[in-house]
Amino acid sequence: MILTFGDWLINQQYRQDNIGEFARVSGLQNPEMKSSRRKIDEHKNWATLVVNSVNSVSPGYIEVFNEAWQEFLTAKHAAQSPLKPS
Repeated sequence: MILTFGDWLINQQYRQDNIGEFARVSGLQNPEMKSSRRKIDEHKNWATLVVNSVNSVSPGYIEVFNEAWQEFLTAKHAAQSPLKPS
């Protein structure tokens, strides 16, 4: 299974930091993403959603989104990497 940003973000809601607060923004929970025949650009879809929905809440969330995206990429890479023997 491929880790998606939406799934990762849901799991961050318990955090007591900016990313946790960002994950609890109601406009970002269960978003409907555009589907296409072309390869989906998950980052572009989420960036558009963030810019369009959280500016009314807090423009600072764009910076938090960028930080969250980097953490997500690290988690996604770790999930896709084969386990190394000890």
